[in-house]
Amino acid sequence: MISRDFYLQKLILQKDTDFIKIVTGIRRCGKSSLLLLYQDYLLRHGTAPEQIISINYEKLQSDSLRDAKTLHAYIQKHIHSSAKKYYLFMDEVQEIPEWAKVVNSLRVSFPVDIYVTGSNSQLFSGEYLTYISGRYVEIKVYPLSFQEFLHFRSIPAEQAPTAFNDYLRIGSFPATALTTNQELIESINSGLFDSIFSRDILLRGKIRDEGSFYKVAKFVVENIGNPVSANAIARALKSQGHRVSVDTVDNDLALMCRAFLLYQCERFDLRGKERLRTNGKYYIADIGLRNQLLGFHPGNRGHILENIVYLELKRQGYDLYTGKLDQQEVDFLAVKEQQIHYIQVALSALDESVLHRELAPFYSIQDNYPKYLITLDQLDLSQDGIIHLNLFDFLLKDTPLRDKT
Repeated sequence: MISRDFYLQKLILQKDTDFIKIVTGIRRCGKSSLLLLYQDYLLRHGTAPEQIISINYEKLQSDSLRDAKTLHAYIQKHIHSSAKKYYLFMDEVQEIPEWAKVVNSLRVSFPVDIYVTGSNSQLFSGEYLTYISGRYVEIKVYPLSFQEFLHFRSIPAEQAPTAFNDYLRIGSFPATALTTNQELIESINSGLFDSIFSRDILLRGKIRDEGSFYKVAKFVVENIGNPVSANAIARALKSQGHRVSVDTVDNDLALMCRAFLLYQCERFDLRGKERLRTNGKYYIADIGLRNQLLGFHPGNRGHILENIVYLELKRQGYDLYTGKLDQQEVDFLAVKEQQIHYIQVALSALDESVLHRELAPFYSIQDNYPKYLITLDQLDLSQDGIIHLNLFDFLLKDTPLRDKT
C-alpha cells in the first residue's frame, strides 16, 4: 500500500485520546486502506497483534456482527486484559443502526481506542448518535489530491501539466491512480460509479424513479460551479419535458451530499455578513465520476478547475462559501481558525478584460484579508496586493495560502 501521510498523521495525533475517531468519505476513497496503514503503524511501534480488533462490514464473515448485543459480546471476548490498550477498527459502520450505542459502551467499559469509518453522513443522524455526542472527532478523507496522484504514479512535479490532464480524465480514486491500463481504468470507474450510485444513493435512499434521479444528477453535475437551487433544477428539467417536483430534487441533492458525492457551497453575503439560503453551488467529489455520468469532453474547464480548487481547500480544512457582494461574486470565501481568504479561479486571465472581471469584486471588499487569483497562467498577474497563484503552485504546496499579518 502507498501511504497517505496527510491523513495518517491525523490518526496518529488522535492516538489514545478519549474520543471516538470517525473517518468519513465517499466510498472507495481510501478509508479502509488508511485504517490498515494505521494498524501497520501501531504494530511497528510496539502494539501486539492481539491488541488490534478489526471488523469490516463489507466482508461476509462480519454479517453475524450486525446485531448490537452480538457485536458487543464479540469485542468483549477479544479484550483479555484491563492492563493493555486495545485498538478497535470498524469499517463501514453505517450498516449497523446501533453502532454508536455499542462503541460508547465499549469506550466507557474497556481500555479501547476506537476507530470507525463510514461512507454516508447519516452516520451522524438518528437517536443513537446522542450516545457519542461530544465524544468523537471526524476525520474527513477525500479521493487523491493532485499531489497524491503524482505520488501514487511516481510522477515528478515538473511533469505536472501533462499528468493533470490524466487527473481530470480518469479521476482521483486511488484504484485508478495505481494503473495505467486504460481498459482497467474504465472498468474500475464503471464499478465505482455503480457502487456509489446504486448502493449508497439509490438503494439507501429508496429511490423508485431512477430515471428522474439521474436527470437531476446529470443536471447538477453538468452545472458544477454555477449557482443552482432545487426550484431552478425542477424548472429547467420541466422546460426539457421532464416533470420532477421540487421536493424530489431536494431529496436527490440531499442523498448525493450524504453519500459524499456532492458538496454544497453556501452563499455568504459579504456586505450583510450572513449566510444566504438560496442559489448555492455544488461540487463533485471526483471529476472521473462526472466523466462517467456525462461522458468526457473538454468543455466547462474553468468550472472544473474551480471544482479542483474547492476540493483542495476542503482537504486543507477550510470552511468554504461563495461570496456575494451586491451584483458581484467571489468564487470562494475560505475560513479557517478565524482567518479569511478571498479566492477567484479562472482558466486564464491574460486577456485584460478577463483579468478586470476576475479582480473587480476584490476592489469592493473593504477588509484587508488576503485575496487570491488562481489560474493556469505562468505569468505573474499579481497587482494591488492581490496575489496571483499558478494552479500547480497552489496544488503542489502544502500551505499555499498566507494568513493576514
